Amino acid sequence: VWQPGNVDLSGLLDEIFNSIAAEYMVITDDQRRTLTLWIAHTYVVEAADRTPYIAIKSAEKRSGKTLLLEILEHLVHDGWFTGSVTTAVLVRKIEKVSPTLLLDETDATFNGNRESSEELRGILNEGYRRGGVSSMCVKAGADFELHDFKVFCPKALAGIGKLPDTLED
Repeated sequence: VWQPGNVDLSGLLDEIFNSIAAEYMVITDDQRRTLTLWIAHTYVVEAADRTPYIAIKSAEKRSGKTLLLEILEHLVHDGWFTGSVTTAVLVRKIEKVSPTLLLDETDATFNGNRESSEELRGILNEGYRRGGVSSMCVKAGADFELHDFKVFCPKALAGIGKLPDTLED
């Protein structure tokens, strides 16, 4: 039974490192170490003011990006794996649950509908810092009102090629 102060952190990090199966994807040991520390970060993100994003990208299909997200889903705190999500669902889910977002197929998302991709980019641009919000109109009775959705949570983004410049930065 786990109790605070009763954890072999070094052993736990070694187990996580070994769970990221490099034989099924192209990934270096340094990348596995980075992922291991990021996974640990997802469990203590409430103590952080910033959260780094993980960009999982390749030049072509079948490189293990989705497989890595599937592995991460079992290792991160409150993992939410999705390949397609509307911005309305995304902001509500993040505000309500504060999951670790594991977003697949970002290349399709950012090369698709321009308005949707710009809305998603805005959410991601604000979601790295505590206090980051995405403002949307929501139904309030017969009218609409402005609501600022909190969008801070750890995020891993997987896709072919580059992310938009503001996210790469």
